This record gives sequence, structure tokens and C-alpha cells, in this order.
Amino acid sequence: MKKISLIAAAMFAAVTSMPAAYADYTPNIYFNGYLRSGVFHGKGGQMTKFNVNKVGRLGNENDTYGEIALGSDIIKVDDTVWTVNSRFTVADNKHNQDWQSTDGDDSSANHNHLALRELFVNAKGVLDWDKDASVWVGKRFYKREDIHITDMYYYDISGYGAGLDGLSVGSGKLDLAWIRQDDAATSYSDNKNTEYDTFVSVNKLDARYNFPVWDNANLQIADTYYIAERDNKYAHLRNEVKNANTFDIELNIGFNGGWNKTIYQWMHGSNADGVHYGTGNWLDYTGNHNSANGHRLINTGDITITDNFKLQHVENVAWSSGLDHNDVKKDNKYVRSTADKKSTYSFVIRPYYQLTKMTRLIWEAGAYYDVTKNEDGTKNKEKGQKLTMAYGITPDASNMWSRPEIRLFASYIHGTVTENDVRKDVNLTNYTNKDGSVDYNHNFMFGVQVEAWW
Repeated sequence: MKKISLIAAAMFAAVTSMPAAYADYTPNIYFNGYLRSGVFHGKGGQMTKFNVNKVGRLGNENDTYGEIALGSDIIKVDDTVWTVNSRFTVADNKHNQDWQSTDGDDSSANHNHLALRELFVNAKGVLDWDKDASVWVGKRFYKREDIHITDMYYYDISGYGAGLDGLSVGSGKLDLAWIRQDDAATSYSDNKNTEYDTFVSVNKLDARYNFPVWDNANLQIADTYYIAERDNKYAHLRNEVKNANTFDIELNIGFNGGWNKTIYQWMHGSNADGVHYGTGNWLDYTGNHNSANGHRLINTGDITITDNFKLQHVENVAWSSGLDHNDVKKDNKYVRSTADKKSTYSFVIRPYYQLTKMTRLIWEAGAYYDVTKNEDGTKNKEKGQKLTMAYGITPDASNMWSRPEIRLFASYIHGTVTENDVRKDVNLTNYTNKDGSVDYNHNFMFGVQVEAWW
């Protein structure tokens, strides 16, 4: 904290030493962030993190994670305000280690991940015809849409880019952005069945329009078009990756004691698998998903039952077709295979009861059921459940979003994966794969965790 205070003081000194033309402006300093950490115990002494985005995160996180964000309005010229923003993130690779450095490889027991997540400039008021609009350039979290209790980002195209935010159009606001992502691509094969490592650049063109539809309700319509460009010096590609698209529509309704949001998304092309608990931001560079389609419906919100009893919930259902629609070799020729189909469903509910001004009892129950129909007609099924009970201490126990929160919790997790892969003659409750992973797992975990944002 001392170092952060010194950094903030240095930023303040820098911006307050601007030329005399700006001497009458007192800049704002922004300091915010997020953290979670704790001590845990589970099966075999270890705490697992089991499908958080499917069964819920309460009592189901075994890591230390933190974000520190620093920013400042550095200059104001007439009605224009220039802001610099930054964000750094740290996440542990191995848990319960005292010394965790940021050097070494991922297998190191004391290795942390340190990342630069945001570094951009925002200029508000530079458009004479729309003073409420902003221009931004740099690396940033861009319009990230998430479900908190499952820690699932269902719409996230963050990265390097530029854009216009808050353009006044009719009764609503329009946001436009260009974001770029460069990746080392997975290998692919030409008609000679040769594999290559290549490089792909994805340009993301994003437009979002948010407008009121009635009192305490607004609608967002959004679309992101992904243009994939491969560093291609090879000819005769069988399955070259093609462009993709995400369409999103969200209805957000506020009411006394809570709110509710309903989301529909359609993903088409090489990002279609993203409807299954993903963001749609990652393309399949093999080209096997070029003709795929995915659809997702999400309903989430907060509800007040009584002054002391409230709850959060999320229901998520998705289905897709055309996945892994690749060429296979048959009779010495490549022919089009039958595509996979997938359906997924999950539900998480987190009720709590306020005991005192700063204490509450919290429960979280979650379950999921996923089915993949393979091209050979077989089906893989995956399902799981979690139940957590916690005692929370927070500054305002009546507020669902009050943080910091210290939690004492106990969780029970039960899950099974890929039922077709488990032999019929094996007792499922004791079945363990050769690599040590458990297909049918019962786990009881307990611990103390803190979560905070500011």
C-alpha cells in the first residue's frame, strides 16, 4: 500500500505541474481494484476449483487473484477532459506458497502471473457536436459483460484498440470500436496432409446501441464482426479459418428491491463454440467451425424477498451445431464429415439472510448438464452439482454487493464427466483415470476467503 500511495502521489505531482494554462484545474486521481484470497482444505488436502462458471464460485475458488487500477484526469481544456488509465493483474499458479515470484516457468511452485491488462487514454468532449462522447485509444477492458456469481464473461472482446463511446443517437447511446488480436495459430493441414504453424490476426469491429424502452428498463443491441487474417505462405488449404460474428441483445429491467437481465446471443462461424460458457472472443483457427452456429439464452438478476432475505440467480442454456465440421480422409480422399452438436444447461442460485448489521448467512446451489452428440452418433454427457453454506462478515450485510466480505464456508461438490468413456464394469464412485483425474468425483471443502473491490 505504501508503494501504491507513492505512485499515486507521483501521478498527482506530475499532473499538478502542468503549464500555467491548466493551473486552474485540479485533477481527479482514480485508484480501484479487486482481490480474492484465503486458506482452504479439500479432498486429499487440496482445494479444487470445479467448473466455477457452471456451478457457481462461492466456496469454489482456490486461488489468489488481484487487480490494481490507477488513473487520472490529467488535463482539462475548455470542456475536454483527458484521462490516463492503467490496470495490473496478479494471479498465483501454485497455491499456499509464501514466496511467489513473477519469474520462472509455469511449472515452478513459486511462480505468479503478472499481467498488464489496461493502458489507454480517454478524451471526453473532443467532439464539438457531441460533448458527452469520448474518444479512446490503447489497451483496455472493453464493455465486459459478466455474471458475478459464476465469474463468467459472456461478452468480452478486450484488447488493443480504439473507439468512440457514448455517441448520442436518438434516445440512446452508440459505442463503436476497432480491437485487434494477434495469435500464434494452431497447425493445420493442406491437401498433402502437411502441418504448419502460422500466425493469425483478428480484427474485431464492434457496435453497441443502448436505449431506454420504458421507465427503469433499457435495451442493448450489439454486434461484433471478426475478420481473420492468416500469415499464409502455404497453398491448398482445406479448412482455412473464415470470419465470424456475435450478435447480442439484452433487456435490463430495474424494479423495487432488485433488477433482472435477459440476454440472447447468436454466434456464427469459427467462434460459435463460445456460446457454451465462453465469451465468443476466441476463434477456432483450424477452420473446422466455419459453418457452425451457436445460440445462448441467459437470465440473471437480484431479487428482494424480505428486508432480510434476498437472492441472486443465473440460468444459462445454449445449443450449437456444425462444430468440428472438418475434412476426413476416406479412400485416399478428403470428404466432409458430419458435424457435432452440443447443448448445455446450468443454473445457480445464491440466497442470503441478514443476521446483524454486518453479518449474514449465505447459500449457493448450482448444477449443470451438458450433452455433445458426436459425428458417429454417440453422446458424451457431463454433469455436476455444488452446494455451499457460508457465514459472511461485510460492512453492510443488507446489500448484496457489499464488499469487502470475509467468508467462512463449507462446500460439497459432485460431478461426472464423459460418461461414455467410463467402463460399465467399474464402480463409478471409485473410478480414476490413468492420469489421476477423477471422472466421478465427490469432494467436501472448507475454508476462509476474503473478496473485495473498491
